[in-house]
Amino acid sequence: MKLKHGPLTKAMALTVALALPGSLFAENVAIPEGTRVFVELEQEVTSKKKNNLQGNIVKAHVWRDVVVDGHTVIEAESPVIVKISDIKPAKVAGQKGSVELEALQVESVDGSDLQLRGGYGQSGKGRMALSITLAVVIFIPLIFIKGKQAKLPPGTVFDAELNAPTTVRIPDSEPARIWPAPAKALEVDVLYGILEQQADDKIVALPLEITRDGEPVYAARVTHVNEQEIKPIPVDIGDVSKVGDHTWVATASVALKPLGKHFTPGVNRFVVEADGLSDEVIFDLEL
Repeated sequence: MKLKHGPLTKAMALTVALALPGSLFAENVAIPEGTRVFVELEQEVTSKKKNNLQGNIVKAHVWRDVVVDGHTVIEAESPVIVKISDIKPAKVAGQKGSVELEALQVESVDGSDLQLRGGYGQSGKGRMALSITLAVVIFIPLIFIKGKQAKLPPGTVFDAELNAPTTVRIPDSEPARIWPAPAKALEVDVLYGILEQQADDKIVALPLEITRDGEPVYAARVTHVNEQEIKPIPVDIGDVSKVGDHTWVATASVALKPLGKHFTPGVNRFVVEADGLSDEVIFDLEL
């Protein structure tokens, strides 16, 4: 008997296709040049030359999965080759120590080696100037105190990026992902443009934009920094406006000093909560 291709058989075919192993959906994924990779140190690095020397390789791994078009192309915990590219010990005369790290290579999910560029202390001039301004305001310990050795503890996170475009073969066993990812009910962004405009002035607050689906936000707070719970820091809410049928956007700010007390060298993360919802913010300035 010949089956007719009606709505029911099409639905059955789709159900079967979704249930089949991922091998039928394995594909090549193009990774653009400049794709960011967050790196986490596994060991302490200091500017004391008896402990570390320029050119030394230090232990590090990928902090979080790198996802392109819904596919994990570099897995969290993958080893990253990182070297000390520059090191200056503190001087008796009061000159502070400094350390720069260069990310060189990481392995993708298909086992190929991907070349990286950038690393800790490798930011562009504009971002570096802003980082130093913020560090002075919030008193990041050790790195910016006159005459002290620079110290990067284990767990320090910094960013690097892919040095050239490449293609990665996704393993057959990769679980299916929903892509594009559904919109967040609450999304918080740092307004870096405003920060850069304030770089020459004393920065006292971190400007934010809070987007919520369905309801406006009139109260929020920071509850965690770098995965550690803290005494909540209130977020000041400014103008609130409706964008489209269901989306509300609020300008906001959080005082930098109480937030910065919990910051560590490298890239920091904090969680903003509002009305039972939360969003983690990656503060994309290397301190």
